[in-house]
Amino acid sequence: TINAKTMQSRLTVIVLSFIIILAIGIMLMLTTARTIVKGIDKATNVALDLAEGEGDLTKRMGFTAKDEIGVLGRSIDKLLATLGGMIGQIQKSGGTLSHSGQELATLAEQMNGASAEIQARANGVAAAAEEMSINMNSVAAAVEEAAVNVSTVAQSTGSIADAGRAIAGSTQNARSMTSEAVNRTRKSYELISALGNAAQEIGRVTETITEISEQTNLLALNATIEAARAGEAGKGFAVVANEIKELAKQTAGATIEINDRIRGIQESTGKTVSEIQEILHVIGEVNTIVDSIASAVENQTATTNDIARNVEQASIGIQEVANNVSQVSAVSDEVARDIAEVSHSSQELAGSSNKVRQSAVGLNEMTARMQEVTGRFKV
Repeated sequence: TINAKTMQSRLTVIVLSFIIILAIGIMLMLTTARTIVKGIDKATNVALDLAEGEGDLTKRMGFTAKDEIGVLGRSIDKLLATLGGMIGQIQKSGGTLSHSGQELATLAEQMNGASAEIQARANGVAAAAEEMSINMNSVAAAVEEAAVNVSTVAQSTGSIADAGRAIAGSTQNARSMTSEAVNRTRKSYELISALGNAAQEIGRVTETITEISEQTNLLALNATIEAARAGEAGKGFAVVANEIKELAKQTAGATIEINDRIRGIQESTGKTVSEIQEILHVIGEVNTIVDSIASAVENQTATTNDIARNVEQASIGIQEVANNVSQVSAVSDEVARDIAEVSHSSQELAGSSNKVRQSAVGLNEMTARMQEVTGRFKV
C-alpha cells in the first residue's frame, strides 16, 4: 500500500502538472489569440478605412513581433507608406493636372479664337488675293497692249530713223552739190573777172590805136597838103596819103566799133559779175541752209536713234514687267490656293481646339473627382 500511495502521489503530480501545463497553455493560447485578434482587428480597421475610401495613411501598425502577425503588420505598414506616397503623388499630380487642364482649356479657347480670327483674315486675304489676281490680269492685258504700242513706236522710230538717214544722205549730196556749185561759180566769176580785165586791157589798146589813127590821119592830111604844094611831083605821094587817110578812117571806125563792143562786153561782164556775186550769195545761203538742215537732220537722227534705243529698252522693260506680272499673277493664284488651305486648316484647327477644350473640360472634371477621392486620405 506504500506502492499504491506512491503511485497515487505520482499520478496526482502528473495530473496537477498536466492541469498546470494545460492552464498555462490555455493562458498562452488566450494571450496569443488576444494578440492575434487585436492585430487582426487593427488590420481590419485599417482595411475597412481604406475600403471605405477614408483613412489616415500616416498611421502605422507598429508590430515588432517576428511571427506572422508581425510580418502582416509590417506589410500593412509598407502598404500604408506606399499608398500614402502614391496618393500624395497623385494629389500633387492632380493639382498640376488640374492647372494644366485649366491652361489647356484656356489655350483651347485661345486657339479657337485664333483659328476664327485666322479664318476671317484668311477669307479677307483670299478676297484680296482674288482681287489682286483680277488686277494682275488687267495689268497684264495693259502691259501687253503697251508692249504692242511700244513695238509699233519702235517700228515707227525705225522708219523715222531710216528716213532721217535718207534725208541725211540727201542733204549730204545737196551739200556736196552746193559746194561744187560754189566752186564752179567762183571759177566762172574768176574767168568773167579775167574777161572783164582783158576787155579793159583791149579798151586801153583800142584807145591807143585810136590815138595812133588820129595822128596818122593828121599826118596824112599834112602829107596831102604838102603833096598839093609839090604839084605834079607830089601826086603819087598824095595818092598814098589819101589811102593812108582812108586806112586811118577805117582804123578809127574799127576802133570805135571795137570800143562799142568792148563797152558792151564790159557792161555784160559787169552785170554777169554782179549776177554771179548774187548767185554766190544765194548759193552761200543755200549752203548755209543745207548745213543747218544737215545738222538738224544729224541731231534728229541722233535723237531718233536715242528714242529707238530708249524704246527698245522700254520694250525690254515692258517685257520684263509682263514676265513679272505673270509671275505675280501665278504667285497670287498660289497664294489664293494657300489661303484656301489655310482657311480649311483653320477650320480643322477650330474643330480640334473644340475637341481639346472638351477634353480639357473632361480632364478637369476627372481631376476634380480624383482630388475629391484622394483628398479623403491623410498623407
